[in-house]
Amino acid sequence: MIEIVSLLSILVAIIIGIAKNINVGFIALVFAFFLGTTLGGLSPNTIIGFWPLNLFFTTVGVTLFFSIAKINGTLENLSTMIIYRSKGSKIKIQIIFFVLSLGLASIGPGNISAAALLLPIGLAIAYQSNMSLLLMSVLIIQGSIAGGLSPIAPNGIVALELARLNNVGELGISIYLLNMISIIIFSTLFFIAMKGYRMNGQKTEVSPPLPFTYEQKLTLLSILVLILWVIFGKVHVGFAGFTLAVGLFFLKAGNQQQAVQQVPWTTILQICGAAVLISVVGELGGIQMMTDFLAKITNGQTAVFIISILSGTMATFASAVGVVMPTLIPTTVALSESLNFAVSPAVLTMTIAVASHMTTMSPLSVMGALALGSLPTGVDEKKLFKKMYIVAFIALAFVSTFLGLIHQLGIIK
Repeated sequence: MIEIVSLLSILVAIIIGIAKNINVGFIALVFAFFLGTTLGGLSPNTIIGFWPLNLFFTTVGVTLFFSIAKINGTLENLSTMIIYRSKGSKIKIQIIFFVLSLGLASIGPGNISAAALLLPIGLAIAYQSNMSLLLMSVLIIQGSIAGGLSPIAPNGIVALELARLNNVGELGISIYLLNMISIIIFSTLFFIAMKGYRMNGQKTEVSPPLPFTYEQKLTLLSILVLILWVIFGKVHVGFAGFTLAVGLFFLKAGNQQQAVQQVPWTTILQICGAAVLISVVGELGGIQMMTDFLAKITNGQTAVFIISILSGTMATFASAVGVVMPTLIPTTVALSESLNFAVSPAVLTMTIAVASHMTTMSPLSVMGALALGSLPTGVDEKKLFKKMYIVAFIALAFVSTFLGLIHQLGIIK
């Protein structure tokens, strides 16, 4: 009975959060305290100890650093410069926005920051040039998501840290590569289905970029240092982010107060609060119960397909990084054991991460909402809302089939 109550607390926290527009992480912390102390006999200090400190430290350090790059206009000017290279070709503009969003998200800002930066620019150009707003939205969102699970991007950091915390092991760039390949294939098919190739030869006007300022040049250099330092110096990415942020503050390249305000505290607190509740639920046996249930409805042949559907469906209305991954990744080791390791914990973890991110273009999720909020004045938001919801489920069908197929073929083990 305790196990059922603990599992239901996750669902209730999500429902209350959505219905009342309250951060799910806050509700999760309250539930964690009362469930842990009353049903589990856990002390408050034990519950506080479930706070994912490394995850919190890392995401704050990285997002603080890239907040500076956003505030001082470095990312926007870099984007404008790259778009200008298209020379007004409509087909090149769409491809560039996809590649640019993938690149920006990969180097550290993450999918939400990349999409928030590029969607207003891309949709304005699409509207003025009579290009498909749906196609532009999907390309930017999918590009951002493709880069969002990079090992130095916030969502990628969360996925890798959850894997470590739950004894899945070190996954390196495996999640990032699988996610990127899946999205590139889907986006290519979607581009063809939307007949984006018909714009070949068509032109539109694009604004020339402004020269980079001293502050922006310093920031670009800092981004390069961060990437090289993390990859070759093996330094902790959170410490690297804080160190370079302090350097930019010292050199007057960014406003400290504005940078701190730009850190996505809402998302970070949601992730950490949910992680605390999941840990308490685990102590109460809820995670084991969920694992046993999943083991009953899956087998070695269907596990990847079913987990994809479950993860992707949840992400159409709940946060992939704040709810779906923290809820499902803790089940992967035990589920793999119950399936006699026919599917490894690593594959299950990658499946959850990739499938949950693929459907975040849903208008009820963060990325889809960003697209709707970036629409030019005069556009019928309701039409795009319906279309994006449909595309989210098309993406779900694709990713479930694709991941299930490559697992059957032994490409991922």
